Amino acid sequence: MKIAIFGGSFNPIHNAHIKLAQRFVDEVLLDKVVFVPTHITPLKNNSSIVSSEHRFNMCKLALNGYDNFSVSDVEIKREGTSYSSDTIAYFKKLYPNDELFFIMGADMFLTLEKWHEFEYIFSNVTILTAPRDGCDYKDLMEKYDYYKRYNCNAYITKEYIEDLSSTFIRDMILENTDVNAYLNYDVITYIKEQGLYR
Repeated sequence: MKIAIFGGSFNPIHNAHIKLAQRFVDEVLLDKVVFVPTHITPLKNNSSIVSSEHRFNMCKLALNGYDNFSVSDVEIKREGTSYSSDTIAYFKKLYPNDELFFIMGADMFLTLEKWHEFEYIFSNVTILTAPRDGCDYKDLMEKYDYYKRYNCNAYITKEYIEDLSSTFIRDMILENTDVNAYLNYDVITYIKEQGLYR
């Protein structure tokens, strides 16, 4: 099987996350995408992140009904800083006979050399990414050409992906602005019931 790991803070998970995963299901013919909410994200300011329990629950709600999608709490249970290399090692043991992929945003792809054990990542998964505002297909391909010195394998879709940030959505929620176009209805209900991002 072709299995993709999709790590992120998912704070909250929004429609652009799901569209990105679906794009690779369609183009790369992935059999499964496992969304992995982080516990603590390196390289990010974690002060605005709600609890891992809330983010995990929102992922479950958003992914309900998608046969190819699931959510894993492996990084939440591990606690401490979430390193993608550790998560990849976990899934390699879980799926020893399957082909592993790793979905990430364009901004993350451009900074991969700063990641913990980045050469291990390059050696064990195929990276999947897409253009977004400020980073077009040409930029990503140039970076990929550079990464090939580390034996990196990547697939970069040509089509632009909606540039939607969780920060933008959190600000909208704080301002009582309608977010129905960006979030799953059950996720919106959960956020209201739990009083998140207020």
